[in-house]
Amino acid sequence: MELLVATLCDTAVENQGKLNVLGAFDAVIAQAFPAGFAYTLVLRFSFTAEDHGTHKFSIRLTDDSGVAGEQPPNEAELKVNMPPGTKGFSTQNMIQPLQGTVQKAGNYHFAVHFDGNVLARIPFRVISQAELQQPAA
Repeated sequence: MELLVATLCDTAVENQGKLNVLGAFDAVIAQAFPAGFAYTLVLRFSFTAEDHGTHKFSIRLTDDSGVAGEQPPNEAELKVNMPPGTKGFSTQNMIQPLQGTVQKAGNYHFAVHFDGNVLARIPFRVISQAELQQPAA
């Protein structure tokens, strides 16, 4: 298994296996805290026959210290249908809407777990509007 794409975005669609991502980003500005968010996480996998079967998949928001956010992890099962002996590879897109809350500005990441292992850490920076309005020293 190989992870080909991992990004936060405004929206994404899949059409006949083609992945269309709109508005990829890694930072947002919060007017006040706690701050809520609703975005999309997009992942594109490449699988081979070695990956055949059902896999556990989860996404959890954590801060830089590794402390998990208040929202429960998004969990799912990912089924790969490539029986042993299948030649080549197969790609699979995952478009995952996310919602959550952060209590303060800072650096966060979405940890993508695949069969219990961290597959990717997608950065997510929350900037306070008040921080932007402070005069430069």
